[in-house]
Amino acid sequence: MKSLAKNSLYNILYRCLNVIFPLLSSAYVSRILMAKGVGQVAAAQNVATYFTLVAALGLPAYGVKKISEFNDKKDLTKSFYELFLINLISTSICSCAYYIFVLNYSVFFSERKLYFVVGLQIVFNIINVDWFYQGREEFKYIMVRSVIVKIISLFAIFVFVKTSNDYIIFALIQTLAKVLNYVFNIFNLKKYIYLMPTSKLNLKQHLNPIFVLLAASIAIEIYTLTDTTMLSAFCSKAVVGYYTNARKGIDIIRTLVTSVCAVFLPRLSFFYVNEKRNEFNDLVNKGLKILLFLSLPAAACVYLLADDLVIVLFGKAFMPAISTIKILSLSIVTVALSNFIGYQVLVTVGKEKVMFYSTLAGAALNIILNYYLIVTMQHNGAAIASVVTELIVTIIQICAVRKIIHLNISIKFIISLAFSIIGMTTSILIIRSVVRYPFLELTLGSLVGIIVFGLLVLITKNEFGIEIRKKIYKIVLAKVK
Repeated sequence: MKSLAKNSLYNILYRCLNVIFPLLSSAYVSRILMAKGVGQVAAAQNVATYFTLVAALGLPAYGVKKISEFNDKKDLTKSFYELFLINLISTSICSCAYYIFVLNYSVFFSERKLYFVVGLQIVFNIINVDWFYQGREEFKYIMVRSVIVKIISLFAIFVFVKTSNDYIIFALIQTLAKVLNYVFNIFNLKKYIYLMPTSKLNLKQHLNPIFVLLAASIAIEIYTLTDTTMLSAFCSKAVVGYYTNARKGIDIIRTLVTSVCAVFLPRLSFFYVNEKRNEFNDLVNKGLKILLFLSLPAAACVYLLADDLVIVLFGKAFMPAISTIKILSLSIVTVALSNFIGYQVLVTVGKEKVMFYSTLAGAALNIILNYYLIVTMQHNGAAIASVVTELIVTIIQICAVRKIIHLNISIKFIISLAFSIIGMTTSILIIRSVVRYPFLELTLGSLVGIIVFGLLVLITKNEFGIEIRKKIYKIVLAKVK
């Protein structure tokens, strides 16, 4: 069994790459394509995502859980081919449906080339087997593969995207980067499975949980994609661009926060299948504490430095996105918790329907809120709708998980965290009152805020602060010896 700490480290590095490269490309592309070009690509990708979601069924979560249950190569091969064939059938159907959809609606005619290019990511989802490597806990491989692909794609963006008319080229590069990841995955499979299954396949056994997870995924995507869809319908492409970049900035932070516990699913599944309930319960509580420890200060930091974040990353043309980022910063906490509780805890214990009902309620609420708020508040209205929706979903899932496990988060832990965040906030406000240059303000504010937070969690004897300090001492002593 691989080290959970090393897996977390590899996943953090992988997620950091997913932050650094989009930051570099967004900072460049936003100034070349401007808000209109960014909005055009985002609108097309938004449509394609609906079809990709259905094509993938519930495999991104179910596949990880299922693959983690096997160690025997014969059983692993059988399970892989069963899930691969299901994905092949669903993706083929959805690819045809997408292109029929684009060809028959006049609203897409003016940007037909763009929609054809973006649609390739649906077609090549046939060979998307990321779930297999996550289930095998091959996070080092995932990280190395990602480095190679992102360097190639970033180089291509700098070379080929030169004017505002190059938005289709930008979309093509992003699509081909995904395809390249899939190709690497397929060629690497021979290390883990046989070329062909040696026993009869049984696709039927997977259909019920996969379709339940698909329904939950659709509900989630409805309230994560409806905002962009409705903004595209009711507002200008520039407004879509403001919201897209604001979401992109927040998604970067959320991705970093959730990456620490994203590797828990295979291990949780292993503990639960082997009836190791104490280990399962301890790991769930550890995951929740880690997410609170990271997400709360991250949300506060993003809210306080939103002005500098937008100007540095996207330029002054995107200043209307500042208020949007401030609103969306509140969702850093709720999304981190609901992602862990829903896709890791509830899926592991076979409570996919609970996740489905909570996300279905969220989807319905999100559509209603977007309908009323986007018309009057545009991108800020969409942000408010998303934050409220995600909060409701998180509350429902927390209530559900309390019936399954014993949550053990002490008052001392919460007080220590609150005190440290207050100190961090004070330090950032002082920096902002003294420094006047956005890049310097963002850099110093973030750095000083992190240092102050770190010192205060040690002073207040926060359990995770102490654990991190011990691990650093251990690493340093090992280097000295």
